[in-house]
Amino acid sequence: MVYTEFLTTVQHMLEQRLGKGYTLSLLTVPKNNGILLDGLSILPPESGLAPTVYLNAFYQQYLDGMSLETIVDEIQKLFEDNPPPACIQPDRISDFSQAAPKIMMKLVQTMSNRELLSDVPHIPFMDLSVVFYLALGRNDYGQMTALVHKEHLELWNTDQNTLLRLAAVNTPAACPALIQSMGQVLRELARNNPCASHDEAALDRLIEKSRNITPLYVLTNTTGIYGACCLLYPKVIKDFADSLASDLVIIPSSIHEVLLTPVEKEISYSSLNAMVASINQSEVPPEDRLSDHIYLYRRRYETFCMILPDGRIV
Repeated sequence: MVYTEFLTTVQHMLEQRLGKGYTLSLLTVPKNNGILLDGLSILPPESGLAPTVYLNAFYQQYLDGMSLETIVDEIQKLFEDNPPPACIQPDRISDFSQAAPKIMMKLVQTMSNRELLSDVPHIPFMDLSVVFYLALGRNDYGQMTALVHKEHLELWNTDQNTLLRLAAVNTPAACPALIQSMGQVLRELARNNPCASHDEAALDRLIEKSRNITPLYVLTNTTGIYGACCLLYPKVIKDFADSLASDLVIIPSSIHEVLLTPVEKEISYSSLNAMVASINQSEVPPEDRLSDHIYLYRRRYETFCMILPDGRIV
């Protein structure tokens, strides 16, 4: 069964399961970096909210041998087990005083999100953009969020600078910054992996060897989601640079975290840029990519700069 036939078949099967009164629609939803996902919107009777279930991953499960009946079972369970939280009822979303405490921010790449940015309020940050979302809580499937669109500005009678002021307070409060050495991260990953045993002594030796090379630190937030925007938190980067008494190279790992390392004379900016671009292509999911080049924080001037692929600082 080809993909388009799969989408319509799932829609029709679920319509029969749910019965009269439900309105199901297929739609294409733009995500980060130009990624388009195919969603099934499910509008219950006498409701103003239509949750969307994305079908792309389900098609891969179908190709891997899962039956259509099982897939529709899973979609129905996902829909029924996760009713929209009270905080996103239409009357509450339209009330800016209730929406304001939930407004958060994240960083995305500007060039690869031109279409998306045309429809959402955003603030430039070098070659990145700050965009805003509503944090609606968490469930067993992850964090529930809703991207803020320009129509929300009209609904709330506000502007994007107000969103930035709110998000600059809400986001650090809800998702505090976390900086760990690479050794700490490796140790935590090893200890939290129940499927693999690890040799503590060998891990200690590996971490000890890593201290003899350029140190790396991971900057994210306590949730591990959209942690790259911790770059924007007041004084986080400044205080860390001061603690090392050094300028910082910022290596964009993904939209969820960045790597920090003190500037050293032997660092090759062009080589680091090439490494970032290569890792993005081979290791980072397209929807999670932040940038193909590195950045520089100048401690003396408290400013961020871009480092172009040829090593030039702008």
